[in-house]
Order: sequence, then structure tokens, then C-alpha cells
Amino acid sequence: MKRSTFINVCIFIFFTLLFVNDFFPVTPLAELLSKKLILVILIILVCINMVLSKGTYSKISKKAYVALTLYTVGLWIVLTLLGGQSEIGLSYNSPIFYLIVLVLGFDLLRVYRQWKREEAEKNTVK
Repeated sequence: MKRSTFINVCIFIFFTLLFVNDFFPVTPLAELLSKKLILVILIILVCINMVLSKGTYSKISKKAYVALTLYTVGLWIVLTLLGGQSEIGLSYNSPIFYLIVLVLGFDLLRVYRQWKREEAEKNTVK
């Protein structure tokens, strides 16, 4: 496994742990890894990732973008359904949740249309 892929997986895992700690702050995991510690680890991992990429910009694929967006919203919903209460106010009962989902929906629609347009351009070039 490439080093950058390993770091990206670690970032993904610590992002998930941060979400879980926000929804379930009184668990052994939350006592072992506080939100501040997870945030510091995330910042360090992102900085290491930026240094290792040496300033090269790698655009995330459309599939990965859609998957990450759906994962984040799904995690938000699942943690709420499991009885978690976000300390910062994230809840699918909140109007902010519906606003965020609406904005993400429009953004995913934009990405889908862009992907379709690129596919059509590829087919006309052939």
C-alpha cells in the first residue's frame, strides 16, 4: 500500500472516530481518545499528507467525492439512530441537517451532470 493511501485511510478512520466521539462522548473510546487528541492527530496527518504530496494537486475522483459525501451523511444519520446526541448540535431532526443535505444534494447533482457532460464529450470525440 502506498504511503499516501495509508495516510488517507488513517485520516478517514480518525474522521469517523471524531464523529463517534461527538455523538457518544461517554464511552471508553472517548475517554481513551479525546476529541482534541483526535483533532490534533487529524491536523498532523493532513500536514504530513501535504508534505508528502510535495505540492502536487491531485483532484479527488467524482466517485470518491460522492462516496465520501454519502458516507458522512449516512454516518450522521446512523449515529443519531443509535441514540447518540451530538454535542455540537448535529441531528437529523435539526433544520440545519436538512439544509446541509439539500446543498449536498444539489452539489451531487452538479457533479453528476458534469460527469455526464464529460462522458458525452468523450463519446463525440471518438
